[in-house]
Amino acid sequence: MGPMKKMRLSLACALLAALTALSACGSPRNTPAGNGGNSAADAPSVEAAAARTITVSLSAAQDTLDPASATAPGSETILHHLFENLMRWEDGGDGWAVLAPGQAESYEVDTDFSGSSTYTFTLREGLLWSDGKPVTANDFVTAWRRLANPSNNLPHRELLRDVAGYGAVQESMDASQLAVSAPDERTFVVTLAGSPAYFLEEVCASAYTMPVREDLALDSSWGRNAAATVTNGPYTAVQFDRSLVALEFSPSYNSNHTGNRDVPAQIHFLTSRDGDYEKFLSGELDLVTDLPGEAPQELAESGLWTPEPVSAAWGVLLNTQRPPFDDASVRLAFRLAVDSRAVVEAIGDPLLRSAAGLIPYGVSDYGQRVLAEEAPEEETALPDPNAAPAQEEPDPVCWDFRAHSLEKVTAPAEQDYGADCVRARSLLAQAGYAGGAGFPAVEYLYVDSSLGRALAGVLQSMWQEQLGVSVTPRAVSQEEYDASVALVPLPEEVLGEEPVPGQVGTLPETTGEFTMAAQVITPSFSDAGVLLERWYSQSGENVTGYTSGAFDILIDAARAAAAPEVRDAYLHDAEAILLEDAPVIPVCCQGGSFRLAEGLSGLYRAPDGVYFLYYLEG
Repeated sequence: MGPMKKMRLSLACALLAALTALSACGSPRNTPAGNGGNSAADAPSVEAAAARTITVSLSAAQDTLDPASATAPGSETILHHLFENLMRWEDGGDGWAVLAPGQAESYEVDTDFSGSSTYTFTLREGLLWSDGKPVTANDFVTAWRRLANPSNNLPHRELLRDVAGYGAVQESMDASQLAVSAPDERTFVVTLAGSPAYFLEEVCASAYTMPVREDLALDSSWGRNAAATVTNGPYTAVQFDRSLVALEFSPSYNSNHTGNRDVPAQIHFLTSRDGDYEKFLSGELDLVTDLPGEAPQELAESGLWTPEPVSAAWGVLLNTQRPPFDDASVRLAFRLAVDSRAVVEAIGDPLLRSAAGLIPYGVSDYGQRVLAEEAPEEETALPDPNAAPAQEEPDPVCWDFRAHSLEKVTAPAEQDYGADCVRARSLLAQAGYAGGAGFPAVEYLYVDSSLGRALAGVLQSMWQEQLGVSVTPRAVSQEEYDASVALVPLPEEVLGEEPVPGQVGTLPETTGEFTMAAQVITPSFSDAGVLLERWYSQSGENVTGYTSGAFDILIDAARAAAAPEVRDAYLHDAEAILLEDAPVIPVCCQGGSFRLAEGLSGLYRAPDGVYFLYYLEG
């Protein structure tokens, strides 16, 4: 039995209750310090649960229970209750999920001279599917090959991009080339191309790489019919339609993990409807997500609450291949003229947070946190009995990429907007547009929505007031937006032997017909590198046409780094270059909200609205 690898991060936030809602802050996903499996005290059981049912309101209807196919909001929460992966998420004791052993009781890691890692997982003995058949290592091979095969057109395929052979599978559609194997029923082996820091958290504990048996994968009703959806997690589905997903505790899971901890006998996930918050207040719902406007506003006004971290941010893309934003000074001037705090205040949405950088809250750093040395104790004077009581402040933000950057790396917590605007006007003058004189007409493209319109108006005013330039917002449909922003293949007649400016990817392409475009920026999974790589000069997602040798070198170095701390440092520096070169202007981060019924405890969660309800009690 190999040792359980440690990747513990120190956290800097504590759970805070406000109006019975849990206070939120950006949190990393951590690995436990132990090396064993679930303890008897932590293992779930339904012995004392009687007929207790937890009722939850989710924001969207579910259309599948197939882990590899699910995309609806709330699906991750449901999948983590129906299935269990090699690794699983446990309660870290502060309301946030931490990484723990799941179906695998242990793993070993071997790294070769090139920096590529091979993980060998040993599954627990006696694992069972809900129909009583054994869970084997081949069930993970089947799931990963099924997901990687492009002919299946599954939405989360990119999760496996770092598995050796993934590229060959994309070209040949032969999933057997993926470097996963099952030497025996309890051993699952996967070889990676490199040593990605996020592999355990984002792949081995993902809701989308859960195991599946070969016979189930071939059954068209699996994942679409409750009775046919055999699972290996703590619950099974007893009802599944667009209005209700009802789960029931699975005795076969209880036999896998001994213990007698109380868990809910059933969990009902209801599709959100108008009036759900009133039902929650009347006691008909135990957990409600995506609170209506007045509820987050009340929490925000308390001064002791920040939105739940959601790994999505609003940004403005600048086309670096078209004037005037082919000039880096103009791009930086436009970024410096945006006061993200004032934008959020003007919008008035309590779920928005100002963006100090491109990476949103909720995206993890995977290295160790460097703790500051303790300051020497100072002599304290006796308190003044006539002094006003000290104002209570919110707990600090938990340790994630954005919080790390704010505290230690690239962006100071306090922005000197006045100084930024002075620099912005100087840069614009250096580019030949002093006071905005002679600046060309610029169109700001965005997908029509109430938030999109509000942001466009605030940004338009800021650029006009601080730079003296006129920007014209234009709302379009999603289809027109996609067509305008997408990369465009260059005609054959313009191609020659010389490098083509703006050429990206393996095919000669150029940027689309846009100058400025608003976009919601989110990584496909919780990793800063995945998001930053979109601006890599040869990336097929680099719709701005941005090129920087220094940025590319840092991204290459981060890809090659074996130590998570070193990788994190490269990524923070890469973000700093991106902010200075400004092919994209971060504006604000999105957030979420929830509220748990008074008297209930034991809820823990992860960023992006993933809730774990196994141990709810009260």
